[in-house]
Amino acid sequence: MRIVQLNRERALNALDHHMISLIDHAFNEIEPSPNAATVLFRGLGRSMCAGGDVMSIVKAADNSDFHKRMHSSRFFEREIVQNYRVHTMREHSTELGHPKTYLGLWDGIIMGGGVGMTVHGPIRIATERTLFAMPETAIGYFPDVGLTHTFSRMDGGIGMYVGLTGERLNGADAYLTGFATHYMHSHAVEEMLRRISSLPMSTATHEENVVRALDEFTVNPFDDDENLAKNCVFLGDKRVALDFAFTRDTIEQVIAVLDDIAQRRQDSYTGEELAKRGLPAITEDVAAWASQTHATLLARSPRSLKVTFRAIREARDQTLAENMHANIRIATAFCDLSLGRDFHTGVMHVLGKDPKTGKRNAGIPKWEPSRLQDVSDEYLQTFFFSTEEKARKAGMQLKVPKLHLVPVTGKDRESRKAREQEMRGVGPLRWNSKWNKYALPSEAELAALHEGSHPASGSYVLEPAELLETIARYHNNKPGLRLKVQDWLDRRARLQQASP
Repeated sequence: MRIVQLNRERALNALDHHMISLIDHAFNEIEPSPNAATVLFRGLGRSMCAGGDVMSIVKAADNSDFHKRMHSSRFFEREIVQNYRVHTMREHSTELGHPKTYLGLWDGIIMGGGVGMTVHGPIRIATERTLFAMPETAIGYFPDVGLTHTFSRMDGGIGMYVGLTGERLNGADAYLTGFATHYMHSHAVEEMLRRISSLPMSTATHEENVVRALDEFTVNPFDDDENLAKNCVFLGDKRVALDFAFTRDTIEQVIAVLDDIAQRRQDSYTGEELAKRGLPAITEDVAAWASQTHATLLARSPRSLKVTFRAIREARDQTLAENMHANIRIATAFCDLSLGRDFHTGVMHVLGKDPKTGKRNAGIPKWEPSRLQDVSDEYLQTFFFSTEEKARKAGMQLKVPKLHLVPVTGKDRESRKAREQEMRGVGPLRWNSKWNKYALPSEAELAALHEGSHPASGSYVLEPAELLETIARYHNNKPGLRLKVQDWLDRRARLQQASP
């Protein structure tokens, strides 16, 4: 095993330019090595990685010197390239004759750039110490490092919810939703690492053997505390409300629906639609969640919310490589403060201190513009989602760095065929068996099984109990699977009963 460990403990292992360079050098040495079959990415102390060093980034973006301003977007360029290397490490190391399995250890705080350095690998391990979040909209930015691609493929409205709000997930929730692929107690981590690192080389070069060894230590997090499932927003009534709210067509509609739920307007369009989805009454618990979520979104940068919403929507039809190129394009627009200063304003507010009191700033940053309706679709299209050429003609000053190690989709027949294969899915929700294959089964996979297009499907439609047993066997009774699948079956049954 090769271990890449972040040692900037006092800064919660936040990534800076120097650390990105060290990671690059480490990967260059690790990929061709014949003496290791696994790679572990971890952090020292209570934080695996709290994200990128955004304070230095926005200070560079605010510099009067153009070349120094370019350092801000170049940080994201170098970071995104490493994120893509995580995704391709198995492929590249196999080409070099020494295949390796990449593991991310989320035993602590895991945010932003730390998520990017692990979520694109096959294995992410959560524990009871995990605190997962992508809080970029709170600092006037957007969830980059390929996370819009990940969010767009999560169950229901989960990805949009986590991406827009920056909601913090514990280890159990990270595992249930599929952000993490495994869950274990933190006291078992070192023994697990000794077990995997002691596998014979001939065994460890096969990824499935590494996963089997890891499975020996995994547990169901919801067995530890019955309140975890009871309070989980990704199960039951709250999940019904979440899915309806965060699958709307605009961010304005999302906020309006949340307000309806928070005010318990049962006779509104929202109330009627929730009833059709098996939620005939908006409970106090669901209303409290909606009220808090509504307040959270109103405190976020309007520009960030609109960019994030559209970026996640568009990511569903992008390959990861295409999404990485879209990410650096959007990141450059945020770093160009001539187009708007919310990124700088948000970082200085959240991470800076009030000069009068010497304490952390309170309240909401002074976003500009301060209202969603003042962020026009034309502005978004021109500066964040059009070509660089159009944006620069309209006034964007920074140049978009090139991601030289991230391939650009070709227009030839073979390239189109390869893209089609990567994007292909089966079933009504386009389940792709190669994406996130070691996590708990996604609802897209369950829908494919119910439809009959899953490898485990039989020649007839499965009854709920049969479907549960079939998927449990297919995934070797993975801990927590029955809780997740039963909740999906229950919500599906409620929907069918409520439908006329």
